[in-house]
Amino acid sequence: MYKPAVLLALLSFSSVAAFAATAAPPKVVFIGDQFTYMWGTTPPFAANPSWINQGWDSPVSTYCFLFCSAGTSGGTLARFQTDVIDLHPAIVHIMVGVDDLNQDDDALQATDYVPKGLLTALETMVNMAKAANIKVILGIEPTQWASASPPYPQAINSIIAGYGAQNNIPVVNYADALCQCVNSTGGADPVPNGNQYMVANVYGPGPGLYPTVAGYALMTQMAEVANLSTLGQTPGGGYLQNIEPSEQEAQPSLTNVNSGVPGNVFQFTPYGWYNNGLVEPFVNNTFAGSNGTWASSNPLVMSVSQTGLAWALSPGTAAITYTSPSGVKFNEWIMYIGALQ
Repeated sequence: MYKPAVLLALLSFSSVAAFAATAAPPKVVFIGDQFTYMWGTTPPFAANPSWINQGWDSPVSTYCFLFCSAGTSGGTLARFQTDVIDLHPAIVHIMVGVDDLNQDDDALQATDYVPKGLLTALETMVNMAKAANIKVILGIEPTQWASASPPYPQAINSIIAGYGAQNNIPVVNYADALCQCVNSTGGADPVPNGNQYMVANVYGPGPGLYPTVAGYALMTQMAEVANLSTLGQTPGGGYLQNIEPSEQEAQPSLTNVNSGVPGNVFQFTPYGWYNNGLVEPFVNNTFAGSNGTWASSNPLVMSVSQTGLAWALSPGTAAITYTSPSGVKFNEWIMYIGALQ
C-alpha cells in the first residue's frame, strides 16, 4: 500500500488529469453588506475572474464599513434587480444580516421588526433569483462584525440557516469557520481578541472583529466548493491531508504526517477533485460543520470526529477515511501511532 505522501503525488498526476476536461467557470454574483464588500477587495476573491463583487453599491473605500450604505437586507433587495438579475449570473451568493443588526433604534432590535424585515427581503430576493433561473447560495457571517450590541444576535443567523434548510438552499457557515467553532449561529466568539482568521480593527477604526486576508482566503475555499455543489457537480474522488496544531508557540505545526504518539491531535481536511480539473478542500462547508462522513478503522488507536479532528489514543495502526455526501470514498490516510518513549 502506498504511503500518503507517495499516494498524493500519484493522485496529483493521474487522477486529477483524468478529470481535466475544462469548462467555463460559471458567473457568480456576490451581494450583501460590508462583509461581502471587503471580501471583493482581497487577492483570494480576485483570483476568481468569474466572480462579481456587488457587496455595497458605493465606491471602493478602505473605511467603507463606516460610511457606505445599502448593506441591510432591505437595501440589498432594493438593488437586487440591477446588481444581480440584470447581470444574468448562474449563481447569486447572498450574505446579509449584520447590517440589519446595526439598526439605530435598539428598541426595534428587541422586537420582531428586524428579523421580519430580514426574512421578507430574503424571501423576495430568492424568488426573484429563481424566476430568473439563477441558483442561490446563502452565507452566514459572524455577528462580531456588527457595531451594535442587539439582545439576540444569534436570531438573525438562525433565521438564515432555517430558511435555507427549509427551502433546500445551500447555507455556507462562514461564522463557524472564522471563529473556529462548530454548530454555532455566530454568537459569542470563543477568541474575543481574534485569531488568524479574524482580528479587531483590521480595516481601520471601529468596533467588532473583521476577517483577515487568511480569513477571506478560507471563505473563498468554502465558496468555491459551494458553487460546484450548487451546479450539481460532485467530486470524482479525493484525498486527505492533516495538520497537528502546535501546543507551543515556538514549535511549528506538523503538516501531512502519517505517524504520531498517543496524545497527538490531528485535524484532517478532505480535498476532492472535480471533472473540470479543480481540486477543492471541503472546509466546514455546511451550517452543521464539515459535511460527509469520517471513520477510523481502529478507533482505539485513533478516533476521529465528524469534523475531521482525530486523536491518537494508543500504539497501533489506523486508517482514517472520508466519504463525501454524494457517496464517493476518498483515499484513506494510514496513521502509525508509536509508543511513548
